[in-house]
Amino acid sequence: MALNLSRNTKVFVSSVNGVPTAGGGILTAYVSTKGTGYAVGDIVTLGTTSGSGANAKCIVLSISGSGGGAGAVETIAIPNNFRGNGFVADETATETAVENYAGSDNSSASGLVVTVKTVTGTTTADGARAGLGRFVGNGTGANCFRIGVLDGYSFSQGSESTDVTINEAGSSPNRGSKRFNDALPPAEWSFATYVRPFVHGAASYRANGTYDMVENILWCALAGTAISDATGSAVATSTGAANGALVDFLESDVHELMKLNIYFALENTTYRLNEAQIGTCEVDFSIDGIAQITWSGSATTIDQVTEAYDDPSKYVIEAYDADGASLTHSSGTTDTYVEGYNYADTTGPSDADYLRNKLSSLYLDADAQGGGASSGGLDNRTYDINITGGSITIENNVTYVTPETIGVVDKPIGSFTGARTISGSLTMYLDTKSNGSNQLLTDLAAATDLVTNAFDMRLYMGVAGSVGSEDDAMEANDFTAPGVEFNMPKAHLTVPVIEVGDLISASVEFAAHGTDLLTGDEMKVKYLGSTSHTEANKYGTTHRANAA
Repeated sequence: MALNLSRNTKVFVSSVNGVPTAGGGILTAYVSTKGTGYAVGDIVTLGTTSGSGANAKCIVLSISGSGGGAGAVETIAIPNNFRGNGFVADETATETAVENYAGSDNSSASGLVVTVKTVTGTTTADGARAGLGRFVGNGTGANCFRIGVLDGYSFSQGSESTDVTINEAGSSPNRGSKRFNDALPPAEWSFATYVRPFVHGAASYRANGTYDMVENILWCALAGTAISDATGSAVATSTGAANGALVDFLESDVHELMKLNIYFALENTTYRLNEAQIGTCEVDFSIDGIAQITWSGSATTIDQVTEAYDDPSKYVIEAYDADGASLTHSSGTTDTYVEGYNYADTTGPSDADYLRNKLSSLYLDADAQGGGASSGGLDNRTYDINITGGSITIENNVTYVTPETIGVVDKPIGSFTGARTISGSLTMYLDTKSNGSNQLLTDLAAATDLVTNAFDMRLYMGVAGSVGSEDDAMEANDFTAPGVEFNMPKAHLTVPVIEVGDLISASVEFAAHGTDLLTGDEMKVKYLGSTSHTEANKYGTTHRANAA
């Protein structure tokens, strides 16, 4: 018996489920001809096939032989990204190119032949989910990422049932009852991540100098319909400090946002959450902690992943067998043979920045509106306020739909979005300095003719230096990396509430508004990282990852 410790869990988030859309991915295989001249770690392109299979590769795990027969392949690793497509049973795939782990040609190797034993259909092995494509862990088309989560993550799916009871009068009433399972409600999940900007180095999965963030794919799913930089994406990466890695909500006016496959790889079991949607994102500004975001949402179903090929954390190990009659199949989880192939990983301590909330600052100003303070409105003023904490909450109000068929345990069939809301609160000490928190309270309380106000509000998370001045446009000199800017040019503020404690403080609630009700420009988020992510021989050569 094996138990699973939660602290050894790895979480992977992908826009696909690892199954080639056309089917014919390698499921099991064996080395039928060992060849010679290979070295452990060689990446072998299996470019010549006896049928219509394509895009298959493997990695040499062990070799044997000596002299002229040295470098004969005994075992190979096939990560998900190398499983290919279009294969049929008993099709052979012969080596056409060999590169070592550093990406250099190994011209002395030749002769490896792999025979395909079984292949995938067009659905996942568990749950029969329609194939969405192979995992890609390298290049600008990367679609699967390891996400570093904090302790306290959760995922579960309950059940809905109906009790039928007997209720009758008489001296000997029947009192029985019976329960019926009706449906599986949407699965629920939640986890927290640190806010971690970084910049791609010379050996990373995007171009050198590109600003990015570890939680990129989560922002893509929160506010768009595609992975980073694609049509419909909420995230645009760049090499310029003016925009950095920029998140906006202009692509979020759709019924269905990008669906995710979330994998919780426990010590001995992996679970996949299918068609997961991000319902809520809460950004925490607690000044004594490290900047973090809590992500939560729902999914249609949860599957236990039993097939290694469908698991981004694993690769399949295949061995030499002369005729394929005595095959043994196993799997491995060594990062060397999955990171950069199946998923991209920037969760290491030196891969990206951590942000200290203690360095966070607020920029707040109001243009004259409502005729000015003398007419029950607001005067033009820039405030000078130090915050003591706060949060921003982005809510998609996602609803899942589940049939109610009698005699069948139904499952959710999909979801749709509701109204998008971006709101939050800030806390601050109540002070009497010029244009301080007491001035804000006075101004808002006196603005009795303004049912809706508009403040240029910018929250700078973890920024140690000076921040931007009176201009709600994002510019290169807004702040110096590392840090994150939450830019809300038309924030509506409520009258601050006074809170009594050892020090008198005030709490202000706000809501981000767009230019109008039909425009999704309520907020932009800009990430600027200073830590360079570069891992030689993992991401430096694009030959490692096949297209989806």
